[in-house]
Amino acid sequence: MDQHNRFRETIEGDGAVLGARAATFSPTVIELYGELGLDFVWLDFEHTGPSPWDSTVFEDLTRAADVGGIELLVRLPTGDPALVRKVLDAGVRNLLIPRVDDVEPVRAAVEATRFVYEGEPGQRGSASGRSSTWGTTSDYMATEDASVCLGVMIEKPGAVDQFDEILSVPELGFVFVGPGDLSVQLGHPGEKTHPEVLETIEEIRAAALDAEVPIGRICHDPDAATEALEDGYQIVRVGGEVEAARKTLGARLDRIDAGR
Repeated sequence: MDQHNRFRETIEGDGAVLGARAATFSPTVIELYGELGLDFVWLDFEHTGPSPWDSTVFEDLTRAADVGGIELLVRLPTGDPALVRKVLDAGVRNLLIPRVDDVEPVRAAVEATRFVYEGEPGQRGSASGRSSTWGTTSDYMATEDASVCLGVMIEKPGAVDQFDEILSVPELGFVFVGPGDLSVQLGHPGEKTHPEVLETIEEIRAAALDAEVPIGRICHDPDAATEALEDGYQIVRVGGEVEAARKTLGARLDRIDAGR
């Protein structure tokens, strides 16, 4: 297993990464995304998919990513340190924790990714799973600390209120804006373009840029994605296979039906 993490290396080098969601959790789709030139695959274990507690789930997913030359970005249902460690041991390198409400769970999740944290023992445990290529990788612990990347979703008022503290957590890899849940929490369910939602998102973006912490968002429209990159977003999700099938095949069927 390749011990490098191009996702982390790119955003730490001030570059940008583009990705797409694989809602079907298909290894074939993951490999295809890599061949298309995408940088990461978004796997949402918060809302759908198999249990992330079953580490065997990640074996074919990480293998497909290796073959396709693409990185996985796994959104977990929780930042439980035990779950963080288990998924990392299965070979995943990039994690996204949703629904954080204050700084302490963020720090606990980040510390769970490290063998050494701020010069002291971290909360990662030694294992011989896929992350260490079944125990054959040399300098495994140092390599993992240098490659694993954990970010958090900013989608709750508590996280917004403590955003400066969250941004200051050592080794936090990135933050990601969640407009949908943020609109719900701000009292405007589904209104992602409500002035209060947009104002809050702009405050998040500006603070992240000031703190030099990479920030991400979802932009399915190419022009909006380009604008987001110009505005300093370094991680942009640009669609997914279900949406692509719905739009492409739907449009084709409409054209065929119109000619009947």
